[in-house]
Amino acid sequence: MDTWYWVLEYSKVFVGYLLLMFVWPSVVFGKHLREKDIVYRFGFCVTVQIVLINIAVLRLGLFRILKPQIVIALFYGVFLFALVQRIRERRGQSANREKRKMKLRRRIRLWAKELWWRFSMRAGEYSVLAVILIFGMMYFSYGTSQVHSYGFGDSYVHHAWIHGLTEGNVFSDGVYPEGMHCFIYCMDTLFGIRVYSSLLFLQGIHVMVLLFAAYALMREVFHWRYTPLFVLTLFLTLDLLNADQIYSMFRLQITLPQEFGLHTQFLCALFLVRYLKDERRFVRGQSTSRYYWNDNLFLFMMSLAASISIHFYTTIMSFVMCVAFAVFAVKKIFTKERFIPLATAVICGCLLAVLPMVSALCSGIPFNYSIKWAVNTMDGEETREFDSSADEGLKKKEKSVNLIPVKKAKKIYEKGYKALYGETRAKGILCITGAVIVLCLLSRRRNWLHFKEISSGYPPVILFTFLFILIYAAPHIGLPSVISDSRFCSVGHMMMLAVVMMPADVLFSMLTYYCRDFLLQVCSVLSVAGIYMLTMLTGNFHGYLFYELTRYNSTVELTNSIIDRFPEKDFVIVAPTDELYPVIKYGWHEELLAFVQNTATENYTLSPSHVFIYVEKRPIQYAQAYFFQGPAWLAQEKYMDIYWDKYSKKYPDTGASQAPKITAAVVSKEEAGKEIPEYWNSWFTYTKLDSRTILESKAYNWCQRYLNQHPFEMNVYYEDEDFICYYLKQEPDMPYNLGTN
Repeated sequence: MDTWYWVLEYSKVFVGYLLLMFVWPSVVFGKHLREKDIVYRFGFCVTVQIVLINIAVLRLGLFRILKPQIVIALFYGVFLFALVQRIRERRGQSANREKRKMKLRRRIRLWAKELWWRFSMRAGEYSVLAVILIFGMMYFSYGTSQVHSYGFGDSYVHHAWIHGLTEGNVFSDGVYPEGMHCFIYCMDTLFGIRVYSSLLFLQGIHVMVLLFAAYALMREVFHWRYTPLFVLTLFLTLDLLNADQIYSMFRLQITLPQEFGLHTQFLCALFLVRYLKDERRFVRGQSTSRYYWNDNLFLFMMSLAASISIHFYTTIMSFVMCVAFAVFAVKKIFTKERFIPLATAVICGCLLAVLPMVSALCSGIPFNYSIKWAVNTMDGEETREFDSSADEGLKKKEKSVNLIPVKKAKKIYEKGYKALYGETRAKGILCITGAVIVLCLLSRRRNWLHFKEISSGYPPVILFTFLFILIYAAPHIGLPSVISDSRFCSVGHMMMLAVVMMPADVLFSMLTYYCRDFLLQVCSVLSVAGIYMLTMLTGNFHGYLFYELTRYNSTVELTNSIIDRFPEKDFVIVAPTDELYPVIKYGWHEELLAFVQNTATENYTLSPSHVFIYVEKRPIQYAQAYFFQGPAWLAQEKYMDIYWDKYSKKYPDTGASQAPKITAAVVSKEEAGKEIPEYWNSWFTYTKLDSRTILESKAYNWCQRYLNQHPFEMNVYYEDEDFICYYLKQEPDMPYNLGTN
């Protein structure tokens, strides 16, 4: 299996994602989207589609009719019906065929002229945006070119839940937001894309939606249209000085529910702002409605519904961001013309997302265990214990709460700004923030050099960064941890960089009144390139991220090869738990620990015709932070020490490594002679290097002994310096006894 296999799988996921996320809603709701701008169309596709898929799949599952045939008929049937309707509509517009052709040609010419005019006016902006999105996709997808297994242990859990959907079972492990799972389930059912490939590649592609959503919101905030591009460029090039930020950026590579839904918080704020800015009223007959209803309010509702459908943390983040913008529009919000529509939209959005979960709870399905974990972590105690540098006086919550305001503010600075950005950058950020705040206050009294108009969108972003720092530092001052595990850092960091770019926005915006637009566009494009070059030349270019390595690439490729070559459900792979989910739909899996224990009994058989036994000759240190290597123009090798200096305290049983080196032990007869340690959770046998080495050594010795005794029944199917696979062909009705004779 070569590189082209993975290129093909990535292409399948990319095309399937575009078809399901954008093409399907664009056709089905084409009439509604026809006159809308690109931001509205984008927001509609990435929110409404997720909500519709979530409702459809979960409802079918709750009614016990979640079958592939029904899903295929539903989605393809609606799509074809909408397509036929559009064709009929166009044909019925003119009875005369020649006139219809002339009108069609005229429409095409007008459309082409309008498109060319728009592109020529925004050519530089759109081109730079495209480059930034592609660069971001490459950066966050790069890990899959070096590691072909899941980069995070939670991916196996989500694979299991998606597999539950393929068997018709919704909420198979308890009630939990299933928006991402339903989407990937449809990718598998509608296009035949393997769940494994979707989980491996989807987030690296979907990150472009996050970047574009952030860009769309910042276009509403900033006056100069290139400033959002400055922010995105800085976000994708500036290095990180904090382990939690590295961890948060690492998660942007992994297909997880929270990361899949991060774009919804930007869209909630975006369409809330657009709704509040719109002063038009809709007319019903001859009378004007007493309330403000418009399409932006609809997408605000759907963005909220999508966030709840995907992950509860994204909903909390959306709330925090919307609060930052709502504070500065209180007068507009708390009028009956707007408050009642807003309240209705919030209620409807919540109901759309929550009703399937409520129905499941009423049917007797309990909450998933992770909901309880999230609630328990909100006290912040885990974070305080993890922080080895915490002051002894802050280890107890009650002492932290009694800090005087001045000391508390100092602690927020130390555990917030300084911890995330270092002292030099923290002081610079605060200086810029302070200067912008002063200018915003001064502009309220006098519109000096148009600054009031330019800076009108700044205060909400500044407030949001304060809330971000407060949420991050909260556990260190005795407050609850609203969003645990540093998951807020990537979005908070992006908005912090937006504050840093405000002086540039002011400068370019003021120059628009005195300089030609074309000249400013050229300067802006050069500025984007300058940010990229400056971060590289000054040594501040970002670093390569990592995966939590759990398997060798040869293991992954061998499993895929077995799935493709051998009959379905007629083979079994004996290996650690990591091989269970990739093979769950196609064959059988036997735990290596159970295999080693059972071979010591008198009678032990495996029924499938083809038996594959995976043994690591160099047992891997499980879940080690494996940092990538690659071309210098994409990133540098610089994050390992920063990350591991902190996270080694949280994960003492694993480690960190820099590609191409992989930390591993070696099997031996001495290790095989030792007893396998017993743990309350047998999975720990794989995660601790000492016990894993003993287990792999015992498996290796047994296979070598069986191979020597039965050379015609067993042979080596694959071998390299790290890994070996033994193969056993047997009759299903007369399986070999693998127990001790």
